[in-house]
Amino acid sequence: MDRDKILQTIRENKAKTAPLPKPFGSPTEKQDSGLINRFKEMLQQVGGGCFEVNGAEELHAFVGEHFPGATDFRKEETWKEFPPDCPKEKLAQLKTVMLEGQFGVAENAAIWLDETRFPNRLIPFIAEELIVCLYSKQIVQDMHEAYSKSGKNTTGFGVFISGPSKTADIEQNLVFGAHGAKKYSVIFY
Repeated sequence: MDRDKILQTIRENKAKTAPLPKPFGSPTEKQDSGLINRFKEMLQQVGGGCFEVNGAEELHAFVGEHFPGATDFRKEETWKEFPPDCPKEKLAQLKTVMLEGQFGVAENAAIWLDETRFPNRLIPFIAEELIVCLYSKQIVQDMHEAYSKSGKNTTGFGVFISGPSKTADIEQNLVFGAHGAKKYSVIFY
């Protein structure tokens, strides 16, 4: 085969080009309903539950009806009852805890919470059931966007929470509540 024939064959079989991905940190096109649906799908995969309500008033009524005994850390009086120096024995009595999420990540159904949302770092992990309320417009596409948003955190502690706590041993027995909440729900409003 001569040189010209080889070059012609290469030109004919050239791979199709595709656009490069956007660099990290570049603005993404947001589709709120698409992000919410992706978040819900991922939340279901990791074992969490999801509820949707319309607005803060409906949220209050929904919580009262479905989670009447929840310890609601969105209320100031709850912070007074469980201050930062609260003994862990008292915190261990928490059954159902309700927190306000700062933003969610559609990619993995993680929700960012920092210590401005709860007075003691044990609270999201010591409760048997964790309920996180999240404003539906506060969902980002992926962890790259989430890290840039959480990087503005000026508190000393923050955590991404995605689904109930679970672990599997060598025999592949799935156990919930090994190192955190046994049950996890997100309420979009």
